[in-house]
Amino acid sequence: MEEQKAWRRKIFDTGEYSDIELVSIDKLYEAHRVIVCSWSPVIKKSCEFNAGKALFNFGDADPQAVDCMVQFFYLWDYNPRSLMSKHTVGHDGPQEDKTDISPDADDETNPDDALLILHSKVFTLAHIYDIPRLRDLSIEKFRAVARLQWRSNCLLDAAREAYTATPSTVLDMRGAIVKTFYEHRELLGEDHVKDFLREVHELTFDILMYMETPPSPPNPRSFHGLGRSFR
Repeated sequence: MEEQKAWRRKIFDTGEYSDIELVSIDKLYEAHRVIVCSWSPVIKKSCEFNAGKALFNFGDADPQAVDCMVQFFYLWDYNPRSLMSKHTVGHDGPQEDKTDISPDADDETNPDDALLILHSKVFTLAHIYDIPRLRDLSIEKFRAVARLQWRSNCLLDAAREAYTATPSTVLDMRGAIVKTFYEHRELLGEDHVKDFLREVHELTFDILMYMETPPSPPNPRSFHGLGRSFR
């Protein structure tokens, strides 16, 4: 197991023997189909009939979220504080990015706050590219940050991502967000939160339904409200 882990780390760092290029807005990853396609059937299908070196472009997806997903392919985890530089054959490995986690964060934003948005965006990509284990991991990481940073305005941005970037039937991240609001109901009395809830009606509805039938004992997958089932 350790040898396999070391091998994955090595080819991730070097891009050696790459047979597929993964392209985000600002990075190119020299990757490997045997790794990437084993995680994502969506990417696998896109290069099924490509005998040569394949190319997959993530379009305008958030580059930091893409980076986290690529890390996950190889390392089965991701570290948003260690954003990868462009990968080319012979590159000497990942380097630390000096910018904030969120490119839109202002000077007063705690980087840990911005992780709420990032994990929500990683969840979106995990849904789009059909990677269940990454979905679960992003929710786990989101919950860990939300336990400490629930007062952050970034919680609203994470909620907006969850409620606009995935279909209404994809409930896992929405459930984690609803539970955060339920556990910290004092947020509902703040003016900026009230304004947000007037805008995002589905979130308002889900919070109300959760409050009607809170879990007892807590169960992260057992929300039931008017046909909805999430957590």
